[in-house]
Amino acid sequence: MSTGKGKEDYSKLLVNDSLLPDIFLVRYAQELSRNALLLYLWLNMSDKKNGFTDDDVKKLKIIPEADISAVLAELMSACLINKKDKTYSFDDLKAREVGDYIQAAAARGNDPDLTGLMSNEKERKILADSISSTFYQGELPYIFYRLIDKCLNEYKFDSRVVYKLFEEGYDQFKHRSLQQMENMAASWYRKGYTDIRSLEKQLEINKRTKSLIELTGKLMRKRLNGLDLDRITGWAEDLGATEELVTLAFKENEFRSNLTLKNVGDTLTKWHDQGIKTAEEAARFCEEEHKENKRNATRRKAKSGSTWRTGEEAGIGGADKEETEAKKTSEGIKEEKVILPQDDLIPDDILDMFGDSDEDN
Repeated sequence: MSTGKGKEDYSKLLVNDSLLPDIFLVRYAQELSRNALLLYLWLNMSDKKNGFTDDDVKKLKIIPEADISAVLAELMSACLINKKDKTYSFDDLKAREVGDYIQAAAARGNDPDLTGLMSNEKERKILADSISSTFYQGELPYIFYRLIDKCLNEYKFDSRVVYKLFEEGYDQFKHRSLQQMENMAASWYRKGYTDIRSLEKQLEINKRTKSLIELTGKLMRKRLNGLDLDRITGWAEDLGATEELVTLAFKENEFRSNLTLKNVGDTLTKWHDQGIKTAEEAARFCEEEHKENKRNATRRKAKSGSTWRTGEEAGIGGADKEETEAKKTSEGIKEEKVILPQDDLIPDDILDMFGDSDEDN
């Protein structure tokens, strides 16, 4: 039977709150391993928040003892905790972020505004408000103001490119992760997608690549590996392939007993080298190619002499034909002379014939 004091302790545990800054969820939480996230949350909930040791972590029995060193190292690498001697402490995430922002703004020669934008730049505020209302239900986390500022000032993105960055992040379920959003922005910067025209061209290629991957998976009826994905990406980026072209390329290779993506890629490459851009052009090219292959096969067959041919088919005619017929006639006459019955008439028969004549006389 529990005591009254026990009930009070139990109730206190139920209603206790563990406050975490928003920046932890946006910047750090989604990048941590399961054990690191679990340990960080439990340490925040415990009375060890202001300082703890390895033994304190072991006593919690939240994660396997063998993993403790690696997990604590992960939290230190993420700058979530610090270590002095044998004691760990939590870093003040909000204070560090604000300090970093002020320092970055000062380095650019601007007076920092803690809303995340320069106070005299109305265009940026309009952009941030639009991003906030469209992708964050009107509550854009502070840390993303800094990302917008970085894109505009450091990467020199067109404002439409910045908006497109958050739109892509939203569509790919990355918009809540600062790390993934920063990685995408850095990737666009390295590839030179700073203006909307170059960016939209690449986004169209990305969209087409995705559709080609889905189509190829269905046609091959197998799970595609990394090499397959690289090939298909090349079809979209280097060959300008569309779903219609890829479908036709598969059809052109269906006679093979072991169809591979290399076969399909070779066909697409051949069409690309011929300047073919549409399925209709490819179909006409294939039709002419098939006709030419058939004509070549007929010529090879005639030259091989593998079938019986008449004299006319072999090029024999005219005087040659008459000469041949005359020769056959001459040989026939000679044979008739050889088989005349004169060798069967013997002298006795002839004498008998004359003898009979004398008696009659």
